[in-house]
Amino acid sequence: MMPNFPEWFKREYRQWCQSQPGGEDFLAFCSHVGYSPDTILAWIKGESIPQGGEVLNLAWLFGIEVYQALGLDEPDPELMKVYQSLSKLVGELRGKAANALWEADGEIKRREIPPESDQAKVILLNVFNKFGFSISEV
Repeated sequence: MMPNFPEWFKREYRQWCQSQPGGEDFLAFCSHVGYSPDTILAWIKGESIPQGGEVLNLAWLFGIEVYQALGLDEPDPELMKVYQSLSKLVGELRGKAANALWEADGEIKRREIPPESDQAKVILLNVFNKFGFSISEV
């Protein structure tokens, strides 16, 4: 059985710290994950859990097991492939991209629009612009 999210996340944090030269650096970990220290601490303490694009980002960083730890269904493999293409972004920027992609994917599915359609491209454009990415054409 998979541990609950705070236990899983603490384990991932410890493993990350051990892999770093010089050991533990909480602020560097927060920067690596792409969220504020307050958010990371809340996740570690179990005061809150990641949502939407945050989960997608964690899955890319630490593995798809995060969905099991949260009791969620795994994401669409195509969504993971698209996110992987954005994964070279760092820290907060990568987190924003994950949230934008998650929101756009949800909107496209909610409207039952084919992902390759012009309507889907407009949704992607609008959502990414909303999250601060200056995109003029998809």
